[in-house]
Amino acid sequence: MAVDYDLVIIGSSWAGIYAAQIAVQLQARVALVTQGATNYLPNDTLVNQNLSEVGRLNYQLANNPFATASETQFPYVSLAEASNWAKGINQVQTSNSLSSLSALGVDVIQGKGEFCRLPNLAFNVGKRKLRSRNFLLATGSNFVPQSSEANIINDCLTLRDLGNQDLSELPDKIIIIGSDPTALELTQALARFKKQITLVVQQPRILPQEDLDIAILIQAQLEAEGVEIYTNSKISQIKVINGQKWIQAGDRALSANEIIMADYRQPNIAGLNLAGVNVKYDLQKVYVNQKLQTTNPHIYACGDLIGGYSLPNVAQYEVNLVLKNTLFFPWYKTNYNSVPWAVLTQPNLARVGLNESQAKQEYGEDIYVVREYFNNLTQAQILDKTTGLCKLLVRANGEILGCSLVGDRAAELIAIVALMIQNKIRLDCNPMRGLTSVSIPTIYPTMSEILHQASNNFYLQKLQRHPKLLNRLRTWFSIRKQ
Repeated sequence: MAVDYDLVIIGSSWAGIYAAQIAVQLQARVALVTQGATNYLPNDTLVNQNLSEVGRLNYQLANNPFATASETQFPYVSLAEASNWAKGINQVQTSNSLSSLSALGVDVIQGKGEFCRLPNLAFNVGKRKLRSRNFLLATGSNFVPQSSEANIINDCLTLRDLGNQDLSELPDKIIIIGSDPTALELTQALARFKKQITLVVQQPRILPQEDLDIAILIQAQLEAEGVEIYTNSKISQIKVINGQKWIQAGDRALSANEIIMADYRQPNIAGLNLAGVNVKYDLQKVYVNQKLQTTNPHIYACGDLIGGYSLPNVAQYEVNLVLKNTLFFPWYKTNYNSVPWAVLTQPNLARVGLNESQAKQEYGEDIYVVREYFNNLTQAQILDKTTGLCKLLVRANGEILGCSLVGDRAAELIAIVALMIQNKIRLDCNPMRGLTSVSIPTIYPTMSEILHQASNNFYLQKLQRHPKLLNRLRTWFSIRKQ
């Protein structure tokens, strides 16, 4: 059966726009259905990053290590000014996005549609029936608070709401519910705009998927900036009493002027008729296999639609894999080990590959856990940003299993380790040779020195575990004395 397109992309999310750009550059016939969206950028991510950067400036000014005793007043950027800046960037990006796709040759279709029932797979939009070899679901997710109370959505804000309102109207006392990276970034950003923030986490601790020593550093930083954190606190109800908002969090009753739900993402798939084309899904995600195919092999899905964190770089990796499978041959499977991700708090938390518990579960105790602290870096001391830790996990043969970084610019430094993992670049398995070479070239003084110090730490650990190598060195230098 003849088809009109090589790929039809459903949804103008960030991932959908990126998929269309790359597919048309590969000379594929591409259509993108907006599904009624008025913009393509993830507003929560955009707003968060702008607030985070401006909040970082305010924090640096307020904690200026070079200030004299007479300097009591510092310039301060208000939340209203930061919000206007964020919206300005959003307007520039949005106004150019869909029109740029059309100029590239993408058939951009404004409107909402649904899949035709089998056996003739197609996507109906208005009076058009789009036939394609494959389809990509890139509609993203919505914030839908999970509660039996019908008014819970009206009693709180979601991250998506923040992108559509004047942030200067936010009250001073706020409760944020959530534990994913976006929630932590927003928590710190608003605290740096002098808001009284309480963070409520349903899990036993923040960042439960990370090693404890890594998560503790981020939690300690938030608490040092005045954030109250309640963990292991399941939300059972939200009520408004005399204009004050109350939540029941575990066995505690907490009050605030506003509540922000930064959790409970659900796939944005309403009205797509996925059941009619045999696509399996539930309230949390659309199910996919390792090739990112849904239970209908001609329909793929990517991004936070399939669960996990809403991280643009992870969605980018998934889109690239989907394009290889849909436009060429469906041979490629996901492997997230070389895909870095980050929580863009200050300091950053970034990781690639396995964490310590995962590495020990897979390889046993026969691994090297290397810890290097940022307070040993010259550049960190110059910038007064000594809070940080690099945890590098290495096998005896020099294979890097993973790296967790907490520190200034960790989100940029992690790319070096990700590249090494992706290209199977190992540290030297011979510690004597490794100590006399530069395994990871860096510049002095920079934050990247942490990686060079970590590689040297690995070689020192390996020497200590192998007394025969130490004896050889001692014997060698004993001979040289003669």
